[in-house]
Amino acid sequence: MKLIAVESLTQGMRVAKPVYKSNGSVLLSEGMVIKDIYIQKLKALNIKQIYVYDDEDNQNIIKRDTRDKAKDLVKNVINELNVSSEVHIDEIIIIVNQIIEEILSKDELFIRLEEIRAVDEYTFGHSVNVSVLSIITGACLGYTKEKLKELGIGAMLHDIGKVRVPNSILNKPDKLTKQEFHEIKKHTIYGYEILKTIKDISETSRIIALYHHERVDGQGYPLSIKGDEIHEFAKIVSIADVYDALTSDRVYKKRIKNYQAVEYLLSMRGHQFDYNITKIFINNIALYSIGEGVILNTGEKGVVIKVNRDFPTRPVIRILYDSKGDRLAKPTDVDLMFENSKVIIDTVDDIE
Repeated sequence: MKLIAVESLTQGMRVAKPVYKSNGSVLLSEGMVIKDIYIQKLKALNIKQIYVYDDEDNQNIIKRDTRDKAKDLVKNVINELNVSSEVHIDEIIIIVNQIIEEILSKDELFIRLEEIRAVDEYTFGHSVNVSVLSIITGACLGYTKEKLKELGIGAMLHDIGKVRVPNSILNKPDKLTKQEFHEIKKHTIYGYEILKTIKDISETSRIIALYHHERVDGQGYPLSIKGDEIHEFAKIVSIADVYDALTSDRVYKKRIKNYQAVEYLLSMRGHQFDYNITKIFINNIALYSIGEGVILNTGEKGVVIKVNRDFPTRPVIRILYDSKGDRLAKPTDVDLMFENSKVIIDTVDDIE
């Protein structure tokens, strides 16, 4: 760990030692991920320095530099397509291999979204997130490195066909007309056509672009195929695509909370999404972040201080407020794994 000036903090760093207020209450717990709102609080309380993990890359599923480079490479490919029909993906292949090596080097594959998410440029960051989420799911399915590479490349370029869809439609904040929605659905076909022109991409990678909006019940597009007709790679990417979209801010829709996105996937399991792949995907997602504020069914409020890997819906909570809304003089820790009468009913952005 290292001591760092509050002025030098950036989003994504992880707190290494608890930070206390003058009254002795905990402001930031160990393991919390730094957000802008926390930096502002630290400044308002005139706290000058805090401890953060020295090598945050060991805490993250992939290195921040790797994520940022991958995002820039996706952006470069899109820019190439805007001016030429010739695309070079050599560096995409290299970065996907690097992502695979970083993921496979981890002792456990448990995803906290703040560890992979880029904070800007949704289109490019989304492509990287979907690739990472897909590779992790493939690794849990026992894929070889070669299969992971094909999956990762196809996932990273799954939306490449959107380059042929007018920006006025892609970035429209209002509901799309029937004609506009028909046009945007073509990005799956466009993407497949583009990838067919690139010799360094396998057919199984290309098929992801075409099939990632297909659904196992046959209600997807563009071909309305179902079940085993859909390649397994596309089944994986379809789940990662929807999950990341739901938990991201977009032009036309605000993000929803992690646990709400998981609830949606569960409700669609066996209908839109493959039953077993959805189960594996969800098992590797942290529903709650360390330091996230929660409300229990008892009315108590607190923050998550530990995530139980095998039971992500039952984290350890530090109770800060009782059921009447009064601040506890001495916070108490509750492990929901052993408190069956208590459940989380909502999350909140800020608990003092």
